[in-house]
Amino acid sequence: MNRRDKQKAQTFVDIMRSAEELFMQAGYEKTSMRQIACHAGLTKGALYHHFESKEALLERMCADHYQVLVSAVRSVLDDPSLSCFARIRKAIDLSQDMGITKVSFVSAYLKVRNDESSVMLKDRLRKYDRKFYASVIGPLLKEANEKGECSFTANPGVLAVFIHQLDRTVSEEINRVFAEQGESTGEAKKQLIGIMKAYVYTLSRMLNTGPEAVSTLIGLEGSMHLYGELLRAVRESR
Repeated sequence: MNRRDKQKAQTFVDIMRSAEELFMQAGYEKTSMRQIACHAGLTKGALYHHFESKEALLERMCADHYQVLVSAVRSVLDDPSLSCFARIRKAIDLSQDMGITKVSFVSAYLKVRNDESSVMLKDRLRKYDRKFYASVIGPLLKEANEKGECSFTANPGVLAVFIHQLDRTVSEEINRVFAEQGESTGEAKKQLIGIMKAYVYTLSRMLNTGPEAVSTLIGLEGSMHLYGELLRAVRESR
């Protein structure tokens, strides 16, 4: 790589970092291309030389992070020592770990996903969430179906997206419990168990398989341990 190519690559990195920081601080809608250019130490014209619009910049940003997530799970997709359901669980866990610990943009997004100033950003990331489930989890579901771990006739990519939406709903219900739970963490625990039972039941019907297989798919034991730890933290903070 010659000097000019190195400078171009560094400028691209500076633009992406500047955009990420500003999107997180003020939201996508309230950040202008002029502000991004200024933050990156560029003229507005130089920024437009790299990206024709703010939306094009956002699309590239989200696509790059999607590729990072896919690369993170590639090592587990063909692991012959794991069942298909176990690989699905591990792939989802790895992608979430990447989002929380290694991809700063996604990590920050998770903290502001309810911020109304980041509507476009959230919508674009949801697009790539769906793409991840359809293109990565979908083929694993297809393999699980072929190997008899489950039995369904639906399109596996679409089914994977349905599972993603169900998972989001479960997360929202769990967040509601923690937000609303009162003096007794015992009541919160009962609600959490009820949510997880409904989750297991729904997935069992969708995939036509038993609760034990679904428990592997969603990492039920680990999830309940985590929620137990959170409940203890809530109790101790009072």
